[in-house]
Amino acid sequence: MPKPKPKHYFHQDNLPQSMAFLRAGGVLAYPSESVWGLGCDASDEQALQRIVTLKQRDLGKGLIVLTDQAKRLKSALSDELIERLQSIGAKHMLQQGRASTWLVPMPTKVINPLLMGDFGTLAVRITPHPILANICQHLVSDANPYGFLVSTSCNPSGQNPATSLQEAYDYFGEEVGYLDVQSLGFKQPSQIIDLMTGKVFR
Repeated sequence: MPKPKPKHYFHQDNLPQSMAFLRAGGVLAYPSESVWGLGCDASDEQALQRIVTLKQRDLGKGLIVLTDQAKRLKSALSDELIERLQSIGAKHMLQQGRASTWLVPMPTKVINPLLMGDFGTLAVRITPHPILANICQHLVSDANPYGFLVSTSCNPSGQNPATSLQEAYDYFGEEVGYLDVQSLGFKQPSQIIDLMTGKVFR
């Protein structure tokens, strides 16, 4: 842990505080399935802008989001696509030991354009991380019906993603909060797949 402890520091025992921090517009660094991620409530315009500024990120690149279960997307996707998300994603994770991020067609009127960037799809991962899934569940609201938690890599653009709390703190200091829990230990970043065509991009 960085010394002194970050001002906004959360552990597994105080998850309600980390969720309140996100709902209040905070930007949170956290371990994901592999490397650390940097996230916020995906419906919060100011928090999204802060992430883009902190990372010095090209607005056209869009941002990955997490949610806890495929059926959260039932208002936007057909039953067939929901089933594909559930079955193929689980199969890929078991076979390859990595999570799957899906490029999903989403109605632009219900999500912030910053999330999609210059693309016609949204990058969505049904996270297998139980703590992050719990956070997504608690982010569900009228403004965020899908429970989307932003999950861009925890680093300024052009730098290597953080793999520890210390590395995340070295990048962003007191500008963000920190969730100090275990990653899932996956050695590879998530696989990126177009939901409609099955084409693999990474």
